[in-house]
Amino acid sequence: MISEPEYARRDATALAKLVQDGEVSAEELLEAAIARIRRLNPRFNAVVEQLYEAARQDIARGLPEGPFRGVPFLVKDLHTLVRGSRLSHGCQFFSSHVSAEDSAVVSKARSAGLVVMGRTNSPEFGLNTTTEGRFLGASRNPWNEGHSTGGSSGGSAAAVASAMVPMAHATDSGGSIRIPASCCGMIGLKPTRGRVLAGLDEGEGWHDTFNAFGVTRSVRDAARLLDCLKNAGEPAPYYAPGAVVAYEGLLKSVVKPLRIGVLETPPTGADVSRACRDVLARTRGVLDELGHMTEPFKLAYDTAAAADAFLKLIASSVAATTDHYEKESGRTAKPDDFEASVWSALEIGRGLSGGELNAAVARIHLIGGEILRQTGEFDLVLSPTVAAPPLPLSWLDAGEGDIRTFLTKVFAFAPFTSLYNITGQPAISLPLGWSPDGLPIGMQFAAGPGREDLLIRLAGQLEQVCNWNERQIELIDRLGPD
Repeated sequence: MISEPEYARRDATALAKLVQDGEVSAEELLEAAIARIRRLNPRFNAVVEQLYEAARQDIARGLPEGPFRGVPFLVKDLHTLVRGSRLSHGCQFFSSHVSAEDSAVVSKARSAGLVVMGRTNSPEFGLNTTTEGRFLGASRNPWNEGHSTGGSSGGSAAAVASAMVPMAHATDSGGSIRIPASCCGMIGLKPTRGRVLAGLDEGEGWHDTFNAFGVTRSVRDAARLLDCLKNAGEPAPYYAPGAVVAYEGLLKSVVKPLRIGVLETPPTGADVSRACRDVLARTRGVLDELGHMTEPFKLAYDTAAAADAFLKLIASSVAATTDHYEKESGRTAKPDDFEASVWSALEIGRGLSGGELNAAVARIHLIGGEILRQTGEFDLVLSPTVAAPPLPLSWLDAGEGDIRTFLTKVFAFAPFTSLYNITGQPAISLPLGWSPDGLPIGMQFAAGPGREDLLIRLAGQLEQVCNWNERQIELIDRLGPD
């Protein structure tokens, strides 16, 4: 039998090793995870649906001999099907929807031996950079419960930070893996467009800006999970460039000196807090000491045109998903079923012509090409992940009636992330600093399309010299039990 503290202090790779060696059973890991969720979730509201009995049945039927065999896992409640589970998108209107099958990414997770045991919190339709919604309620940051977890994968990040599970599924259309990873002191990788097939619904997420992966505590878990979830040639609408490599093996390789551009100011000109600028400066100093070459640069493109096109992609996705469910359920969407900002997006999406949507997609791709041209001179680009430490709860209110006004506030907090959804580049948030009052601050690295290998190598190097795992374990121990 494994105790809750022993379970909580280990990453997914270490827990899988215990199962492989016969020291602990998958049933014991599941019960330890359930015990920790039952104790901590009332504080943090990270897990919004319990699939414990289904998980027990999966174990009883026999788990695949995958790299994470027996490790508990949670799936975000947004754009991702889990058989027998509610998919609400964080929205009251979809509360009775139960999925008959798994999305592709969930099937791959199960094939890796992961035990799907619940759903994590998401703001309505993932439109917020904090995980606070009228239907599912607010997730609270384990580092300070009065602050946001970030969004939209805030439930997943809070669950991992508090060691309910060692890693969890997450999605990212404008920063929704990286933002909560930064806010909760975790690792958040957004792979290259097409590297991981999320699975398609009628709205297809946010068109080709939509990505699926996870939030992890260790770099080795992120690398191994990417090996498990990556597309290995299956039919998909997008394919990532570059050879499909064994990412976990890269952590043993030597990290050659890299040329790293440092983006201190976002293209929108949004303010960046002193705390984030200080962590950026310290991170640059560490990189220089490691032999990398850092230099500041500025990125310029038509941010107003990008924001307008991005809004149309978001709005059309909300409309497509809602319209499909109306036909499937026989229900008619009403304003009271949605938060005001989401209803505003739905109305815009339903009012778009095919020509307008086509022009928006073309504009996003053209802007993406311009960003790639400007960042292409560097191996990596470094920036803060977000512009400030985790916000106090209720700072961002999705009850705002105009989605344009609301998104202006959302992207003022997260001005660095969505540009890599536009380009399809891989990007990762690493827990490289803390604010003066002890809140996590992540730094974001982005590589060229298909170059997750560079991100994983550098992340592994920084993990060794920066020792963020010590801070994570301190938090886990503080959360008990004693």
